[in-house]
Amino acid sequence: MPHQFILMGDIIASSGYPAADLRENFLTQIAACNRALASEIRSPYTVTLGDEFQGIAVSLRAVLDAIFFLEERLLGGQPFKLRYAVVHGEIDTPINRRKAHTMMGPGLTRARKLLTDKRRGQPRVRIDLTDRAVARQLERLFSVLDGITARWSADDAGLISDMIAIRHNAAVGARHGKNRSQIWKRRKHLLIEEYRALKAVVLELAAA
Repeated sequence: MPHQFILMGDIIASSGYPAADLRENFLTQIAACNRALASEIRSPYTVTLGDEFQGIAVSLRAVLDAIFFLEERLLGGQPFKLRYAVVHGEIDTPINRRKAHTMMGPGLTRARKLLTDKRRGQPRVRIDLTDRAVARQLERLFSVLDGITARWSADDAGLISDMIAIRHNAAVGARHGKNRSQIWKRRKHLLIEEYRALKAVVLELAAA
């Protein structure tokens, strides 16, 4: 069977949140990802258990697009963080194009093993590709991105989202009642351009 690009994820420390509210929020985020990236998905990202999801994308770049989409959605004051497993592996059963259910194969087994490996020191984004050197590079880049985003406060979520999406400081300032100089200083302090540069490297490496 041909290899597929599999993405699995789960909520970190999900037991610490009210279950009903958490599930509703989680379903909302996953549904938004499916809508935004529909053309990049072979089997829609589907919540399989209360705090886990899985799906199949058309390419490695598409998988990483989904991770960045979810991560940047979660900047908007969401109370939880996600852990991810990315695997390029075999699925022995037909691809379910309506929901990521009822599929089996060594690729899915490997992704679940990575996702459930919660030993101290494991990166939040685990990647298993045929090209192991590329997989290691991507994991390291995501670890650096984690170091940058750890500086960010939920109070700044809206501002950070706009600074990532909009290059012009004056335009961002107009949305937040600040002048261009103030936005430049915040952009510099929060390492927004460094984040954008690393994101571009990750996506270019995946596309190559």
